[in-house]
Amino acid sequence: MTNSSPSHPVHLSTWITLAFAYVYLAWGGTYMAVHVALATMPPFIIAGCRFLLGGGILLALVALFHRTDFHWGNRREWQDATVVGSMLLVGGNGAVVWAQQYVPTGIAALMFGSMPLCIIFFDWVRPNGTVPSRRTCLGLALGFAGLCILFWPSSDETSSRREILGKLALLFAACSWSAGAIYSRHVHAQGSPLLPMARQMLAGGAALFLISLLHRDWNHFSVAQVSVASWMGFGYLVIFGSLLGFTTYLWLMRVSTPANVSTISYVNLVVAVMLGWTVGHEPMTLHVFLGALVIVGSVMLVLAKKSARATVNATPQEA
Repeated sequence: MTNSSPSHPVHLSTWITLAFAYVYLAWGGTYMAVHVALATMPPFIIAGCRFLLGGGILLALVALFHRTDFHWGNRREWQDATVVGSMLLVGGNGAVVWAQQYVPTGIAALMFGSMPLCIIFFDWVRPNGTVPSRRTCLGLALGFAGLCILFWPSSDETSSRREILGKLALLFAACSWSAGAIYSRHVHAQGSPLLPMARQMLAGGAALFLISLLHRDWNHFSVAQVSVASWMGFGYLVIFGSLLGFTTYLWLMRVSTPANVSTISYVNLVVAVMLGWTVGHEPMTLHVFLGALVIVGSVMLVLAKKSARATVNATPQEA
């Protein structure tokens, strides 16, 4: 008599745990990938080509493997994709990539990581907006205090001016992404949920590519001069950050709870800061440590509420 045990498929909870671990690490690593790519590639070329490639591949994959859910999109859907893509990817991601020329990886992640707080603030001040609770107001106040700490200038005067410009760009990026996230709540699209994301990548990537032309990035750019490390950083952004990252995030939105998904918004920050400190050898000064502590705490305080469901659903966060 032979003993045979039936093969059991991997439990759903195991896949969910692996998916969370992937998004935590993959999106936390995008800031370091941008830093590596910037060594030999201009910022708007990185951002524009990344989203054009990512959006094109994603659209092709949906058309190939999910034909019944594929819908090219009507005029209104492409208009919405252009608006959302411009706010999320041009004003948001494009500004982050540009700012990382002057701002360390960890600080860039923390300042852009204040974006969930910006969304709640804008949702409050808009007409007929949602009045936040006392706990949420405390989180907003702590987040503002954390940003003030991170604005601490460096000792070098020239570097300090560049850092301030970069940090202002990061605040603009957080505000732009927040406005796009709020607008995207009212957008309706047919077919697979991956399709609006693909359209937004294509529209935002095209706008960033145009900016790279106007900025004359291509005049002094040579593909032959791009280092292997920069190509690896760029490839990481396209494949692990955009394609796999966003599809995994959307799957988690369907199978997990809003409270669990909200952890992505602050765990990413911790991963990015730790990578900047350990891999990028960025100094962990007292003001960076305090700023990280305050901002991560404020985001956790705000997103711990059940009312954060709409915020979570609209704000996948990666550089």
